[in-house]
Order: sequence, then structure tokens, then C-alpha cells
Amino acid sequence: MPTLSNYWFKDTDFRGETVFLSIQHPSGGWAWINWSNIGEKRSTLTWEREDREVTYDLVSLLNNPLVLNLIDSSLGDAQRTSDLRIGWVPRKYLPYSSSGGALDLFLRLSFNFHISTPWYCSDADGHIDYIIACFLDSTGTVGARVDGWAFDYDGGGPFCTGEISNRLNSAVPGAIGTLQEQLDIFLGLLGRRQFDLLYYLPGSAEKAGSGTTNVNDRVSLALLPR
Repeated sequence: MPTLSNYWFKDTDFRGETVFLSIQHPSGGWAWINWSNIGEKRSTLTWEREDREVTYDLVSLLNNPLVLNLIDSSLGDAQRTSDLRIGWVPRKYLPYSSSGGALDLFLRLSFNFHISTPWYCSDADGHIDYIIACFLDSTGTVGARVDGWAFDYDGGGPFCTGEISNRLNSAVPGAIGTLQEQLDIFLGLLGRRQFDLLYYLPGSAEKAGSGTTNVNDRVSLALLPR
């Protein structure tokens, strides 16, 4: 059955904490959503989702021991201290310059880290982000590439911030090859299947009921097969 989904976002440009409601309905039949109180919300999205839609919960898929161990082994002195978060980010909020539509959506794979320092410096805590672009090629086959990276942290003072930044500037981009390899393996599971449309949905892409999620941290990949 097709699904009518409505999403209300706490922040402008489809960001932040999100309230959702999804209602399935007969093909060709009516469905409607009436929100009595949207609260402090700044943007909204309504999507009529086709019955042929297939979805993939990216947080559940990528938080597996193989991917986590590969990422951990690529980070040098940084120790991952959280699960992977896979949210979306509009182009205008990327941590680097990028040309194109301001609200084009990218995936942001993010996790927290900790770095221990010598006694004369404070330890450092922060987060690492990898920006991923997904696309359909001319044949309708799904592709993905690691488009960029960033990190941010607090601590390391008064003498260790330079060394910490230097090591992260080496280790973070150094893990891109491993991440790209895992993306290619995941997409390879789809084989040469062809699709008409690729898009993202908040949370786990529920097709019935209501709830809350945060699109900065959790989104699903959605595809319409040919």
C-alpha cells in the first residue's frame, strides 16, 4: 500500500529533531494528516511514498562489527566513543565549500572520539564527520562517494592542540579509502539492480504510526525500483 508521510523539523531547512506521522492507504484512495499542534517547528515535508519503495536503515546497517573495527583501526590515536550516526545535511551547511543547490542533501556519517594526552595537557574530546554523496548513474545503478570530511574537538591545552590537529588531519582523510570500500561492498549487495529514484527519509522510514527522530543523526536510504 502507498504511504502518506508528514515530517515536522525543529530547525529551518529540514534539520534537527523531527516529528513524523505515516499513514498507509489503498492505491488510488484518499489519505490525510491533520496536526493539531506542531509546537516549535521551523520546516515541514510531506511525501506520498509509492508502494514499490524499498528502504535501508543506514544506522542499523553500518553499525556492525566489521565496519566499526575497520574505522577504529584507521584512526590512529583517536578512540571512537560512540556508535556511528548517519544523518543528512543540506549543502549550505557542509563544513566546506561546495557548488550546487543550497538544499541538496548529503549523508553525514559522524561519531565521537577521545584522545589521551600527556599529563601536562588536557585530554581532547570531539567528533569526526564524513560527508557522503549518493546518486543514480545513467543506468539507474546506485553509487556513493565520500565527498569530504571534518572534525572538531575541545581540549588539548595548553600545549597539545597543534599535535592533535596534525594527527587528525592525517588520520581522518586517511580512513576515507576504508570507508569508500565498505560503501562499495554495501552497494554491491544490490547487484546491478536499477532504480528510478533515490531519496532519503527521516529515521527508520516507518510506514505507519508516529514518533520522533533527529535527522542530524538518523536517516534511511529510499529507492524506487524499475
